[in-house]
Amino acid sequence: MRKLNSDFKTNFISEAGTLLQNKDYFAFVELDNYACYVIADGIDDDLELESAKIAVESIIRNFTEKPTIRRRDITNFFKQANDELISQSNNVRLKASVTVVITDYTKLVYGVAGNSRFYLYRDGVIRYKSEDQSLTQMLTAKEDIPLDKIAKHNERNNLYCYLGQEKLYSPYISKKIKLINGDIISLSTRGIWENIDEQELVDAASESKDPKELADNVEDMLLSKQLEHIENYTISLTFVDKVFINPKDKKRLKKILMVAIPIIIILIVIGVMLGISRNKKIDSISEMNAHKSSGIQYTTYGNIKKANEEYKAAFDIANKYKLKPEKDTLDKYCKLTETIMDADDKLKSSKYDEALDKYMIALGQSHDIDNSGTKYILEKIGIARNSIKVTDFLTLGDKNADLGNIKDAESYYKQAKDLAIDNDMKDEKKEAMDKLDKLYAKKAVVQDKAAVAQAATQKKDDDQKKDDATTETKAIENIKNGDLSYSTGDYVSAKMYYVMAKEMYDQIKGVSYSKELAQKIYLMDQKITELATQRAKADKYVKDGDQKYISGDLSAAKVLYILAKNIYDKEGIEAEAKSVQAKITIIDTAKTSK
Repeated sequence: MRKLNSDFKTNFISEAGTLLQNKDYFAFVELDNYACYVIADGIDDDLELESAKIAVESIIRNFTEKPTIRRRDITNFFKQANDELISQSNNVRLKASVTVVITDYTKLVYGVAGNSRFYLYRDGVIRYKSEDQSLTQMLTAKEDIPLDKIAKHNERNNLYCYLGQEKLYSPYISKKIKLINGDIISLSTRGIWENIDEQELVDAASESKDPKELADNVEDMLLSKQLEHIENYTISLTFVDKVFINPKDKKRLKKILMVAIPIIIILIVIGVMLGISRNKKIDSISEMNAHKSSGIQYTTYGNIKKANEEYKAAFDIANKYKLKPEKDTLDKYCKLTETIMDADDKLKSSKYDEALDKYMIALGQSHDIDNSGTKYILEKIGIARNSIKVTDFLTLGDKNADLGNIKDAESYYKQAKDLAIDNDMKDEKKEAMDKLDKLYAKKAVVQDKAAVAQAATQKKDDDQKKDDATTETKAIENIKNGDLSYSTGDYVSAKMYYVMAKEMYDQIKGVSYSKELAQKIYLMDQKITELATQRAKADKYVKDGDQKYISGDLSAAKVLYILAKNIYDKEGIEAEAKSVQAKITIIDTAKTSK
């Protein structure tokens, strides 16, 4: 009657998650001398038949008919369940991932076909756990994938062994594991282990007094993550409060004690010491987990210094008790927080590029430990990048100010100021405002100089306009004089006045008037040339007339004088015209006296 003389308490939860149908299944049976716990995860798409339930019920049924803890018999339980799934497959091939635990209340054996999991918690740590029969697990064995990445690796559900195979690949059957009081046996499907890491399960186990409380805590932990997609999740928990002790061993024990009382006394003393040490170890491990949890909380709240102190305290405990997995994990947390603190110091010292490099390193480190502190790091990366932008804007503003590009410099300083305000960068904000004040003062001086220069230019323009008006008045007067000379036939004087007027219009850029005067000057040149030709002709008539007069041919002389006078009259040469008229009068007088 092993069951009556032992104390095994079991509780479980099984839910559909965010899916419509729960294809997980768990069942257990506790007989007088043996107990069997079976969990299954249906991995087919059949909506009518529940492959997980068929597999679990088959194993429970066959175990009940032949209770045993022999490994060969457990292998047969898997084969019988596999055959039953194949025989009931109609529309689709029924498939399930199955894990079995069988105990005689003093020790246990577990078997796995797929990636549902077995854990044994002891003294605040996971002492035994199953390995998935998946491609991801094979890659992990080759160290191609780190252990903490299994839960999210895309090949984690690519199984090489599961129930429902045409030819069942060898399920894994463990060796016998001895149980002690205080052990916790756990079975779970992927809806649990994909979303809750092992350390979280250890923490929850350390804080729970019975299987129901632990099951509820695990479910609360899962739901608190508020995931958009959750697979079917099932977890069973069996608290081994007392293992079975065979009464036949007591008589044998008395004989041994009678023979080896001194040894027993020594062993008792050692046992007490070990018990004290063990209790101290358990307390220390709980303290280690508490330090780690506090470190995670401090990291979440952005108190990196306190988080580092907590992680170091937890690391010292793990190092003291040679808890290698915990030590390695805590070492990563310590290094992460140290990198962040170093980056924070660089940021405070305005070494923004160095700070950004450190934060990027920290971001990579956080990805290796469940993205711890990622939110804080990303915020600091944003601040560092904006700080670099502020510095760049100030530098560009200085360069443009030195080059005299006041408008561009002002734009860069304003951008630096606004960005500094948005990121609470008080020193940079003050620097940007000081530079703007200096720029505005410089801008005012430039504007004053520009105003003075503009006034001088305006005065010069006004003076020039007055000079141009005076010049134009003189040019008009010269045109009038030229026209008057032209009307009297004094073409040379007319040309002189026109040339003077044109020079004045050229001076004041009176292009249209200048062109008209050029035409008049050209006309005067023609008139002067024509006048010279006619005068020479008239002068010749006078000369020929004089010769005729001397020779006594008065009639011929008069005709020549008349021709000359006509030309002089026409061209307006009054003096010569009067002189010729006098000669004609003399000839007329001479003819009358005869």
